[in-house]
Parts: sequence; C-alpha cells; structure tokens
Amino acid sequence: MLLATAGGALSAPAQTVHVLAEPSPFKDVFVLSLAQDLPANLRVVDEPDAADLLVALGDAAFTRALGQEKPLLGVHVSRALSEKAARLGCQCAAIWAGVSLANQVQLVHTIMPLARRIGVVQGPDSVWPAEAVRGFRGPVKLELLSVKDTRELGNTLRENLNHLDAIVLPVDDALLGPDAAKLVLLTSYRQRRPVFGPDLTFVNAGSVASYYASGSDLVSEAVQRLRVYADTGEWGASAFVSRPSVVVNEHVASSFDMHYRESGALEDALKNAGEVP
Repeated sequence: MLLATAGGALSAPAQTVHVLAEPSPFKDVFVLSLAQDLPANLRVVDEPDAADLLVALGDAAFTRALGQEKPLLGVHVSRALSEKAARLGCQCAAIWAGVSLANQVQLVHTIMPLARRIGVVQGPDSVWPAEAVRGFRGPVKLELLSVKDTRELGNTLRENLNHLDAIVLPVDDALLGPDAAKLVLLTSYRQRRPVFGPDLTFVNAGSVASYYASGSDLVSEAVQRLRVYADTGEWGASAFVSRPSVVVNEHVASSFDMHYRESGALEDALKNAGEVP
C-alpha cells in the first residue's frame, strides 16, 4: 500500500493540450481522435488558458497561437510560415502542409519506371524550395519550372511539357487554385504528359496520383510529436508527415496506360520498394 501511494505521488501529472482551429467538422474529428490516441501523460482540455501545450490547425490558428507564448505544434501549416516563426525564436514546430519531394518523386518513379525527366513546378509559396529541387539526387532527373503566377504557369507548361516525361505539382494554395487546376490538367491532356500531385483534391480533379496527408496521418503525426515533447521537452525539427497516404485516379491512370491504376496496388508496390515504412 505504501509503495503504491509513493508511486502515485512520484508520478508526474498529465500535461494538458488544447487544439486551436476554426470551427469545422475536421476540427471536431481531429480533437476527438487526438484525445483518444494520446498516451496517459497527455490529455486534451477545452480552454487554451488551462493548457501546457497548444496544437494549431492551419496557418491562421498557428499565427494566433504564436502570441500565447506556449509550446506550440502547428499541424497542416505552410512551410514558409513555420520557418519564419522558428527564425523569430518561437517554442514551436510544425507538421507542414503537403508531402516531401522525395515521396512524390518515388511515387512517379514507381508508377512510371521508364520516366527520366520530371518537371517540378515551383511558385513563390511552394512547399519545396528551389534548392531542394536542384539538389535532388535520385533515380530521375528533376527540372525546376519556376513560375510567378497562373498566367506564367500556362506558358511554362506549354513550352516545357514536350521534353518532359511528367510534371509534379507542389502544395501551393496561392499558385494552384481552381483556375490553375483546370489549366494544368487540360494542358496535360492535350500534350499527353501526366501530372502528379499535389494532393487528394487535385487527383480527384484529374491528376494521375499523389501522396497526401490524410486526417488520420496528421493525427498520428501529432500524437507522436506530442509524445516526444512530453518525454523530452523538445519538438524536434519541423517536417512533412512521415507516413503519408497515397491515392490514384483510376480513370486518368488508365488513359495514360499506367501499370498501377488502383490506390491499394500502388501502395503495396511502394511498400515493397521499401519507400513506405
């Protein structure tokens, strides 16, 4: 009895977590899933003032949370915003919106093993900096396609698609809005060059395939980050999700005669290649 009492006295109280986000069904599901998956030394609270740690969903919530001067984890946050906050000395890290360049290139290489030259679009707010594209070392040669706006994007694609095997798009909300999506996909079909990325929405609209960070992926990554912080007091470096999901547009994949035309088959192929843990 004495030992049990002593053990309870010595155990540290659970650290508290509050999730900041605009009201939405996604926030509700995220908070519920996070609360269910957190270890015993972490628990979700309803009020930010009662929290030891903050989790912010999206850029707007992340920006607001920076003013509270508490340890902060951003989820689905733009890379540029999180890096700016880090330079200013915040107690923060972020799970970036999008997926890594290496993931997307490996996906293209798996579904198009004969591809040798891949164009990577890069705009002012793209998640992959130009240096990452230029310095990439892998099974294919990457060609950087830098553009400033949607009009320049159309011209650049028309000028370059013929000598490329495929195009990869980054997450970039400023560059790749609905009008740009229509432009990119129509140009792709006319010149018979497939487009990959940047996310589930684009694949549903007509991109061939993409890795993407699902809601479950974001919850899992957030739980892991919070667990590490609770144990060590350190967030670690900001990064993309380590275990993204994959999706294929079966109709588009068939029209380009791709070997993998179904999401499960492509995911299995990527796992067999050792690229997905």
